[in-house]
Amino acid sequence: MTSVPDFPLDLPIFEIYSGADGARIEIHPWFFVEGRQYLGVTRVLPPGTGKGPAHIHLGTTQYCLLLEGARARFRRGRRSGILEPGEVLTIPADTPHVDPYNDSDQPIVLRTLYTPGPVWLLAFGRTLGQAIRDRQTNGQQELRLLHLLMMLGTPGSVTYAASIPVPVQRRLLLPLATRVAKQRGYRPAAGLRDHIFRTS
Repeated sequence: MTSVPDFPLDLPIFEIYSGADGARIEIHPWFFVEGRQYLGVTRVLPPGTGKGPAHIHLGTTQYCLLLEGARARFRRGRRSGILEPGEVLTIPADTPHVDPYNDSDQPIVLRTLYTPGPVWLLAFGRTLGQAIRDRQTNGQQELRLLHLLMMLGTPGSVTYAASIPVPVQRRLLLPLATRVAKQRGYRPAAGLRDHIFRTS
């Protein structure tokens, strides 16, 4: 059994976005703990928000910490669970999961750390943050489906739907969804390594 790193609570903040009902996201740029590189986000999830579809992160391990609030519900593999304050949820690379979400009637503060943290995850966090700020999210304060699929289809993505083979997503579903999403005006957040998202 691998040990959980001793994560610092006071992390640098790259950007902050705030939205409706107290939703908030802080993006933590790259930092190192015990010689490993991490990237993180801290979110304030209003009651009944934060639930997204099951997905996987190829080659990236995820750690989740509940900083404030009574609990967060999650799914890792086929098992559901509850994350409580003081606990660290470890989601190994390539493991199907549903990120911790707020099923309570009070806000929670959830920190998620990724290692390694590729630039795509930073771009995803910024895109989600801008959507939260601009009130362009769904009822869970997550990206709308077409916007989400477009992000999964951008170069450098390490994240895919859990229930569909990755080659099918890469070759067929995500390119099609990306074309439709762009026709409807969805874009990745501008200003950070724009060239990795350029298409001909």
